[in-house]
Amino acid sequence: MKYFLICAILFSTAAATLAQDEVSAKHAAYYRCTDHIEKDPHKAYEYCVDYLNKYPNDDKRLTDFALKFVTAYRKISQYVRSIPMTYFADRTPEWAVYGPGLQATIPSEESSQAGHSILIKREYGSAEEKLLVKAESVYKNPEKVEPELLKQWRHIAEPYVVLPDGEPKWWTGSVDTILETELVTTAAVMYYYNISQAMRNKAGRLKENSFTFFSSSLKYESSIKKMDVYERGDSSFRNVYVANMTLTWAQICGGECGSGFTRNKIIVMSPDGEILKMFIDDPVNRSSWIS
Repeated sequence: MKYFLICAILFSTAAATLAQDEVSAKHAAYYRCTDHIEKDPHKAYEYCVDYLNKYPNDDKRLTDFALKFVTAYRKISQYVRSIPMTYFADRTPEWAVYGPGLQATIPSEESSQAGHSILIKREYGSAEEKLLVKAESVYKNPEKVEPELLKQWRHIAEPYVVLPDGEPKWWTGSVDTILETELVTTAAVMYYYNISQAMRNKAGRLKENSFTFFSSSLKYESSIKKMDVYERGDSSFRNVYVANMTLTWAQICGGECGSGFTRNKIIVMSPDGEILKMFIDDPVNRSSWIS
């Protein structure tokens, strides 16, 4: 009897030790995942996937948190893959030219149909159109996009957040399902142009069971001029072309339901098309309105 009692005690002790080791392993795997999210998101993804595979039945609060990060990471990775780095040229630490934008055409238009107005006005001389097209295709350095999105992973993980695959990052968040502009580009102008046309053709509805937009307003004005001297802030340039682009958008879905913004971008270029500077310091770039 004494022998069996000793065996039972030893077995119980071993089982308790194994259980404690299992708990410790779960905690170690979870904290490897979460501790790397801010400092090394790529490693964090590997660790979080490993944790979820090994311990899918761990505390639901912990597995839900890890899964939220994994979901966001996969969304972001898919988006980044949809805009290959090879699409960009003339890259510097601050900006790059989006190649497909050089092939796009922004139409001139001034019209108002069914409450959805469009004003697109581009001014350039006979030898300046290509320079303006290039200025409209300048983006922030695309290498900065993934780190920027990963910092917003908690928001991006939400089911209602859909990253616009194939759209280089001129956009920021959405309001009433419509993206808001961060940077004035050809793609941004065409996005609102196409939305305006869709609203006209579908009585203000972009999708079935979506908001009805009773009115909208797209205004885009751009120009490029040769300047002997151009000064802005502490910067000074001689013998340059200066492209100035301003995009304004408003959408109204009811008496107290609407939003809008104005954004501005200035590109300074050499006569042979080299991008010398991008200015996005106009105060209008830091404000939007929602009612």
